[in-house]
Amino acid sequence: MQLNILNKKPKRLWEWREYKKGSLIENGIVLNKTATFIWKLCDGKRSVNQIIREVLKKYNTSEERVKGDVLDWIETLLKEKTIELN
Repeated sequence: MQLNILNKKPKRLWEWREYKKGSLIENGIVLNKTATFIWKLCDGKRSVNQIIREVLKKYNTSEERVKGDVLDWIETLLKEKTIELN
């Protein structure tokens, strides 16, 4: 499924609160700073590919790792029904 979502645009379905060390989605999911960065990019305007590129700009790590981590996180958010893909 992961490769099929690269051109989709994830959109947040829940409100959240941001704290110093991360965020809390209203449904109870706790996000660290990196997950919060990805969460904020799930605005329904950026594709998953664009989100991967933004994460690559911010963090000094390999493209392969970023792609895998972002895709895994997007899948988790989908399973938890906290985002939708358009």
